[in-house]
Amino acid sequence: MPLVVPANVFPVYKYSCMTLFVGFSLFVFQKVKEIAPEPYIDEIFHLRQCQAYCDYKFTQWDDKITTPPGLYTIGFVYSKLIELVTGYPACLDSNVLRSVNLMGGLVVLPLVLHVFKRYNPNQFWSINIISQPLMFTYYFLFYTDVWSTILIVFALALVNNKRAQHPFWSALVSFCSLWFRQTNILWICFIAVVYIDKQVINTTGVLDRIVKFINTAFQNWLNLTGYVLNAVLFVVFLKVNGGITLGDSGNHEIKIHLVQLFYSTSFIAFFGLFSGTLSSIKGYATFITHNLVVSAGLFSVVFLAVEYTTIVHPFLLADNRHFAFYIYRRIIKRLPPVLMAIPHHFSSFTIGYLWKGSFMTCLAFVVALVGTLVPSPLFEPRYYLTPVVIFNLFIEHNNNVLEFLWLNSINVICFYVFSKKQIIW
Repeated sequence: MPLVVPANVFPVYKYSCMTLFVGFSLFVFQKVKEIAPEPYIDEIFHLRQCQAYCDYKFTQWDDKITTPPGLYTIGFVYSKLIELVTGYPACLDSNVLRSVNLMGGLVVLPLVLHVFKRYNPNQFWSINIISQPLMFTYYFLFYTDVWSTILIVFALALVNNKRAQHPFWSALVSFCSLWFRQTNILWICFIAVVYIDKQVINTTGVLDRIVKFINTAFQNWLNLTGYVLNAVLFVVFLKVNGGITLGDSGNHEIKIHLVQLFYSTSFIAFFGLFSGTLSSIKGYATFITHNLVVSAGLFSVVFLAVEYTTIVHPFLLADNRHFAFYIYRRIIKRLPPVLMAIPHHFSSFTIGYLWKGSFMTCLAFVVALVGTLVPSPLFEPRYYLTPVVIFNLFIEHNNNVLEFLWLNSINVICFYVFSKKQIIW
């Protein structure tokens, strides 16, 4: 049963949760400075590269880095502004550079979500998007994921509303997102679909909507040129670079990793326990009993994906400071494929059951999900950050208080493990 909050006390709950989250985030940031004063895992490459930029060595590049220099550019500007105002050599301080992501999460992302919610004020609590555990972890480390996600959400917000669409600025922001993560090109295609789909009205079925979608796209071809230009530039990049990664290409080869898709849906369902997953159980049972053959066929697909496309990347086993290491070791490795397939099957149903966007938008989401995840051989939960956030922008949230408590219980547990459980080499 949904938790019903009286209208007159609803803002009190909301702002109390915001205050708690900001306070907890600042506390965690301070503790991470004490616990991990040295670069943590891949931070060593990112921090070192940003500091090279701060020395104006813009042609120097670390071959271990796979993503474009967006993070180092924003870190360079951020630290130079601090240095200009205070005189403090900010770029030499890894914790100052880490705070780029904390500022993004606590200041910039709420503003972006406000733009998204301008015509959808009751859709979700912004604090629950900001609290997503996959994002929360990277508020305190110098990684690309937070700003990559912020820019994709901003580009989406600029076209998500029928009454105020800005495709030119959306395409420009989308271009900026590519400087943080190359696979954002597929989310840019998703955003282009949303832009057109928002203009399609008065449809009588799936086929009718597809026809009207195509007609609307042709009518708006000029406004789509920004997105098309992003795609063209991306193809040029692939040709010039010789592949999608900038460095360390030997450890990032493209492989068919279909089960990666179901890892993602399971993470979405797990984090969304109180935003819809629990409410979808009854629908799931009905779907199985009324569509036994279809359900069995889909379960077979999931089972075969688990059985034959599970890949154990060397990076997964190389460092026990990753949560992924323990998820693989204690769950994925131990459970037989048929048991692993059950939550994947349920979570895949949940995605379709809870989605409140149109068929075209849902299809574009699935295509982007497959395109960004399936070719990657590495099981890495942060790859699911953008899908988790976007999915939560397109569903109804009825239990915002419980959702906040659930998400931040996970954050508290993760922080406790990080701070109290010593790494044994």
